[in-house]
Amino acid sequence: MPEKAAGQEIARDYLTRGGNDLESESRAFLSIDLVHGRIRAYSGDEYAETAPALVGSGWHMRWPIPPIDNDRANQLLNDVADSAANLFGKSAVREEPLGVILYGGAGTSVDIINRRCADLWQEHYEGLK
Repeated sequence: MPEKAAGQEIARDYLTRGGNDLESESRAFLSIDLVHGRIRAYSGDEYAETAPALVGSGWHMRWPIPPIDNDRANQLLNDVADSAANLFGKSAVREEPLGVILYGGAGTSVDIINRRCADLWQEHYEGLK
């Protein structure tokens, strides 16, 4: 198992400006890697129906997001970056038993990220009317 990056700030994996990588038939997600301290938005069918082991163990946390363009996805990364950094800083990766320990204050960050992703879904469905 990789060691959790100590003292590292959360890194943002931005999508190409002006693109539409997430506007396909695949499901899209916001993901935070709690081992390496990375946040990204991605699309893929590979694990759309079942969570991959890294999500199941808590090493990665992810939220479904609507099919948005790359610029909006990058804005989402910026919007939740502080909460993601707080979550990363308030977690500890465990090997035995497999998982992550979330310390006080982490739940607030999870809630903020969840609400921002829910807001995107609401905007998406309102735009379809």
